[in-house]
Amino acid sequence: MRTILITFIYFISVSSSFADQNSSRLDPLFKELAQIKNELAADLILAEIWSIWSKTDNEMAQEIFEEGNQLMSRGQFEESILTFTEVIALQPDFAEAWNKRATVYFFNGEFEKSIQDIEKTLSLEPRHFGALDGLAQIYFLQDKFLKAAATYEQLLQILPFSENAKRQLERINGQFI
Repeated sequence: MRTILITFIYFISVSSSFADQNSSRLDPLFKELAQIKNELAADLILAEIWSIWSKTDNEMAQEIFEEGNQLMSRGQFEESILTFTEVIALQPDFAEAWNKRATVYFFNGEFEKSIQDIEKTLSLEPRHFGALDGLAQIYFLQDKFLKAAATYEQLLQILPFSENAKRQLERINGQFI
């Protein structure tokens, strides 16, 4: 119980401060992830990583980023693309802005644009498991099964417990390769 309370207090204290993919708090979290055996045990760490990735010290960019998230959640994809593009113009090194725009492009079926933004996300944060998962999904939908398999393997290097990545990799290896 004490460990859970300490973890919760730590999570609350760090999630409210500014960060991004360059935060020094990420390395220990990723080291901890590598040791975890199942997804349930990883949930708190994954949530903390997402929280860190979703923050920037540029107050205006942060406000616009939050607006983009709201637009995306309401299915207003064209508006959210414009909004995330505005964030990228203000803060071009904010990996999560690129990732969010990639996600919206994916929802719109604009796979090549999504891939370009995923590549930028990964250049800024090579451990971005969300971007890797999205990239693998796109490759799968494009019948690029070797690329999808390689991307899922890369994802499993970061999240060795990911049942979804394991299932998809088995599916690809069993049916398409």
